[in-house]
Amino acid sequence: MQRLIEMKLENQDTHTLIISMTFKNKLMDIGLNLIDKQFQGIYHGKKIHPCDIKNVINKMIENDVSRCMLTSSSIQDYHDNSKICEDYKDMIPNIGYTVGIHPCSSAEMMNGKDIDFEKFSVLEGIWKDLLKTKNRFFMAFGEFGLDYDRLEYADKETQQKVFEKQLEIISKLTVDLDHKPPVFFLHMRSCNDDLLTTLDKYEFHKEQKFIVHSFTDSLKLMDEIIARKNYFISFNNCSLRTEEGLQNLKHCPLDKLFLETDAPWCGIRKTHPSYPLLVEALEEHKDNIQYKQLDYTVLKKKKIPLWFEQNGLDKDDYLIGDRHEPCELWKVYLLVSKLKNSSYEEIVNKVWDNCQNTFTPM
Repeated sequence: MQRLIEMKLENQDTHTLIISMTFKNKLMDIGLNLIDKQFQGIYHGKKIHPCDIKNVINKMIENDVSRCMLTSSSIQDYHDNSKICEDYKDMIPNIGYTVGIHPCSSAEMMNGKDIDFEKFSVLEGIWKDLLKTKNRFFMAFGEFGLDYDRLEYADKETQQKVFEKQLEIISKLTVDLDHKPPVFFLHMRSCNDDLLTTLDKYEFHKEQKFIVHSFTDSLKLMDEIIARKNYFISFNNCSLRTEEGLQNLKHCPLDKLFLETDAPWCGIRKTHPSYPLLVEALEEHKDNIQYKQLDYTVLKKKKIPLWFEQNGLDKDDYLIGDRHEPCELWKVYLLVSKLKNSSYEEIVNKVWDNCQNTFTPM
């Protein structure tokens, strides 16, 4: 069993292992990037295989992910995510997207040093129409916030201006809304409490909820966030690549917790402190958790073109090298159960309840 686990996690050519959920269809991936070029088969600017979004969704559903939220970083991302939702809504009816401007895309919304009011008028029009029609796919405002780790894309002043302009518009559109508004899907990187201070400048709907996505900051800051009413923390494997991240997750109350993959990024790595914990958890539960058997072939770079040449898109029992997929969301849940010394069932049910209470229920 130990070697089988290692084969899975080391991305060997073939493996047979994936957890079997006894809690059918009760996982939601709240951070998924299906518009990323990797799902179009493009890596480092080179086309390696056909677009396989349909296969990715099939595998996701097969592994009990029945809901997902696609993240948008720009106006163009919204249009692309909207098309995916329309194209695949029959496969996964509970699919949706965020709409907003990522801090690293902030410069796109500027005209020199000033806000580009024409572009913000377009964004406001999109939000207004989605709210008016109660669009089924519109799940969250965002992904927006502040990122001081990647100032090469937009300096602090630009990020602040674009973030505040979005908050100003959202406040105007939603503060008196006659129904619960979409969630805030927040990006927070190395900005101390600047993000919270900025949010506090504006008045929002009394039922507005806030999720800090892919949290990687300090325990002190996490405590400040979760002490606030209607504020939540979301973790993925990138959140757990440090010992501090593991402690954050360990101390985050279940009623404040969301989980995600951030696929195609944020896969677990052997260098992460979470890796041996996952190995231990799988070994510990091999006798009392039933595993659904999936024989996925892990395709390394040289074998990817040959696989698709032989199989086309007719077979979906594969993973692409280091490309992370939403079908692997169960790993994050298992790590949570290990860190919190809780049953897998408890974690699944509690996080599902959080999703149902925060997003439109299924």
